[in-house]
Amino acid sequence: MKTTTSLGPRPGRKNILGAGLAAACFAFGLSGCSILPKPTEDPTRYYVLGSAPVSDLVVSAPKGSLHLGIRAVDLPIYLRNNRTLVIRNGANEIRYQDYARWAEPLDQAVQRAIRDRLQASDAVASAEVAPFSTEVHRDFDVIVHVLQCEGGVDPQGRNTAQFSAVYEILDLREGGGHPSVVRKSFSAPPAQWDGKDFGVLTAKLSEAVSALGSDIAANLPK
Repeated sequence: MKTTTSLGPRPGRKNILGAGLAAACFAFGLSGCSILPKPTEDPTRYYVLGSAPVSDLVVSAPKGSLHLGIRAVDLPIYLRNNRTLVIRNGANEIRYQDYARWAEPLDQAVQRAIRDRLQASDAVASAEVAPFSTEVHRDFDVIVHVLQCEGGVDPQGRNTAQFSAVYEILDLREGGGHPSVVRKSFSAPPAQWDGKDFGVLTAKLSEAVSALGSDIAANLPK
């Protein structure tokens, strides 16, 4: 009599394929963990335009009698439409620094720095930016047109901070007829930097804007 021995159910084709697929997915998951790139730190750095030192701006007693308004600062389009710092390469080429950016609109930063410097003047009682107070009659309004506020290269090939502007002082006193009583050009002496440290560049530009504020204060009509 022939005897047969049962070895149990043989695995079906579907079970074999399922196990193989699961093993492949598991192996792919392990390999995927090892090839994914590690997150990197954002290299972008943000800079602000500094005002004059606090010690220069604190006033303990009333000073002059002039009340000033600083109108919106006008910027060239290439500075107005992009918050990245600019490096000028020659007369007609500029280069935007993608990883070095202004932390605030540059026109507002220049306006604030000029206001702070004018408030420190012995001739000025108050300096404000728009919206102007209706309770204080302003004697003069200041209009600033920035021409340059960037890094560049001087004729000797050295990296420099370059800042220049044109400003007007409008007479708002009774009978003044709102004429432009002062119109002046201002150029800060080129200040050297290493071409790499944008913190130094923005510090040099801050000093230039502060010097512009001092120049405006020195040319206020008596």
